[in-house]
Amino acid sequence: MGIWKQINEALSKQWRRICSFFRRRSAKNIDLGRQGEDLATNFLKQKGFKILKRNWVYGKGEIDLVAFDKCHNILVFVEVKLRSADAFIPGYFAVNKKKKDILRKTCKSYLRQFGSPNICHRFDVIAIEVNQTGNFHRISHYENVKLF
Repeated sequence: MGIWKQINEALSKQWRRICSFFRRRSAKNIDLGRQGEDLATNFLKQKGFKILKRNWVYGKGEIDLVAFDKCHNILVFVEVKLRSADAFIPGYFAVNKKKKDILRKTCKSYLRQFGSPNICHRFDVIAIEVNQTGNFHRISHYENVKLF
């Protein structure tokens, strides 16, 4: 067997390992994200919110939760951010300018499709921290985050 064939086989084997790792990690992250959204949903319901939609997609954007705050009579778009408790960037700050631009367009599309653009609405972020054992450590609700 030639040296180039050996190198090619070694690289192919390594590439398969890398792809396998990311597939497992992706599936785990999706499952953890879904659990985080479930936790956020229950948290909001306990606060008196009615959940209208989950994972509403339009174009490149997705709204994690669309809820109605019965106490304040307002439509609420919610971004759920799940981070490890020792993450360098907390969940609240992970909603950067680019993400806000996408969310703004997606929220406006939701309003055009399901209501009036003039309906009273706000944007909230729910940041969930996960500790080293994978248990949910803390949940923080940031209301009326500047998006619009």
